Amino acid sequence: MQWILSLYITMFPVILAGVFNMLLLKIPFLKSRCKPIDGGKNWTDGKRIFGDSKSVLGFWLMTLLGGFMELFWGLLLQGLGETKRSLLYLYFENAPGFNFLIGMLFGFLYMLFELPNSFIKRRLSVSASEQGDRRRGLKLIFFVLDQIDSMLGIMLCLGILVHLTPVQTVLAIFLGGFTHVLVNCLLILFRVRKYL
Repeated sequence: MQWILSLYITMFPVILAGVFNMLLLKIPFLKSRCKPIDGGKNWTDGKRIFGDSKSVLGFWLMTLLGGFMELFWGLLLQGLGETKRSLLYLYFENAPGFNFLIGMLFGFLYMLFELPNSFIKRRLSVSASEQGDRRRGLKLIFFVLDQIDSMLGIMLCLGILVHLTPVQTVLAIFLGGFTHVLVNCLLILFRVRKYL
């Protein structure tokens, strides 16, 4: 149980960065500047590469927010005398430079690992809002993938950095996915998000 609490304490800045990324991209000024990563281009099958929901601004905003949130979180934990509650600080010094860089890395991985899922969904014509339409098998598969894709890269990286066992890494990915669902439910409740 203590390990799970430490995992959440370690990952809280990424969760915050994800929420703030979504909120900031809803501001009309920023929303109007969201250019898709794929430049609106199609793949050889005639379908979009990633779609409109994956934007250059969203990608880099999440990367920067990850850095700033990790920086803030490290300072807060230090101020509260709880530095050792984060798995990262069992192996690395709680230093502003490290925090900003590791936060940016986590933010970057969060966005990067969403792209393969988006690419596959475009190939199979799976709608982001309808999650597979009437194709129940696809609906379930992509629902699970949507929850864990961004966590996959982060947890693999964290696992290497803090020497997680393979079992702990898999558990961390699924805990991340479960948390993703809970956070999305809250965002739907507050009308920030329309669907899971």
